[in-house]
Amino acid sequence: MKNIPLFVATAVVLGLTAACQSQDSAPVANSPAASAATQPAAALPAPLPAGAVDLKPGVAEQTPREGYLQVISAKALKAEPMQLRLPAAWQSDADRPDGVKQAPGYRIAYEAVLQWIPQGFGHQQVPASLPLYAPNGRDTLASFRVGGLNLNVPGRERYTVTPIEPRKPLTVRGTLYAFLGRNEQQQPALVVYPYRGRAGGFDDSFKKVLLPIRQ
Repeated sequence: MKNIPLFVATAVVLGLTAACQSQDSAPVANSPAASAATQPAAALPAPLPAGAVDLKPGVAEQTPREGYLQVISAKALKAEPMQLRLPAAWQSDADRPDGVKQAPGYRIAYEAVLQWIPQGFGHQQVPASLPLYAPNGRDTLASFRVGGLNLNVPGRERYTVTPIEPRKPLTVRGTLYAFLGRNEQQQPALVVYPYRGRAGGFDDSFKKVLLPIRQ
C-alpha cells in the first residue's frame, strides 16, 4: 500500500481551516472525494478487507462533540479506494507541481447503531423523541445531529430525518472518509477526515483520529 505523506506520520495536523465545511453544513461541491474516473489504478490504495478496521471511533467524529449522541457499534458495508482531497490545513505537506492536493484513502459506507442520551433538560420533561438529522449524501462532510432547526432546504434535502427516542438504539447508515497512513509505531492505519473542525479558523481541540488496520 502507498503511504500518505508526512503529515500523517507526524503531529503537525493541528486543525481544520474555514476552507473545510463545518459539521452542520457541507455541500457536495466541497466534498473530499476526487474524481475516481480520471485516476489511474496505480494511484489508488489497495482494497480494504472487510472487518479490517474498527469504525466506531471514526463514526463518533460525525456526532456532536457534546456527547449526547453515542455510537454503540459500527461496521463497514463497502470501502471504495480513491484519491481524497486534503483539508486546506493539511495541504502544505502534499504540494505537487500540478496543483493537485490529494492523498490515497477510502470512501467507507457503513451501518451504525446510535443512542441519544438526553442532556440539558434540567427539570423539564425529556421529549418522547426528537428528530435525528442523518446526512444522506455520500459526498458530504455533514454530521449527525439531534433536534434543533430543520437542516434541510426544500428541494435540496441532504438529511434524512428520523425520530430518535431517549436511550433507545437506532440503526443508521452513513459515509466516512479516511486517508491511508501509519500511526506513530509505523503500523498501517486510517486517518479520519477532520469532521469536527469549526468554521472560522483552527480548532485547538482537534486531534487526529487513527483507526488501526488489522493485518
